Amino acid sequence: MDRTFKLIYAIFFVMVIQGCNPFESTFDKQVNACKEDVKLGLGDPGSLEIMSTKGIDLDNGWYRVKLNFTAKNAMGGRVRGDTICGFKDKNTIELNSEDFMNQERKLARDLKALGIR
Repeated sequence: MDRTFKLIYAIFFVMVIQGCNPFESTFDKQVNACKEDVKLGLGDPGSLEIMSTKGIDLDNGWYRVKLNFTAKNAMGGRVRGDTICGFKDKNTIELNSEDFMNQERKLARDLKALGIR
């Protein structure tokens, strides 16, 4: 029994060290997925600071997460922004590629890469 306890403790310790938080809620994971997607469109991704988050249930069963945030612009000034990320449902942590909110962010990044603003 003592050996089993040590093994479980070691696995838990490794998970925590690697950044896998077993106590992180699905909503927190959705917020993180949305944050990472927003960072892809920022000139200074490290400057992203989340001010507030909100979950939104849609009539079709889809789920959205709204982020209010600040980030630095090209001049180094901090500006406010908000975005909405779509998920297939409340229990899914991958962004829904069919949701137009996600498609809009991707299109903006693609246009920026082409030099079109």
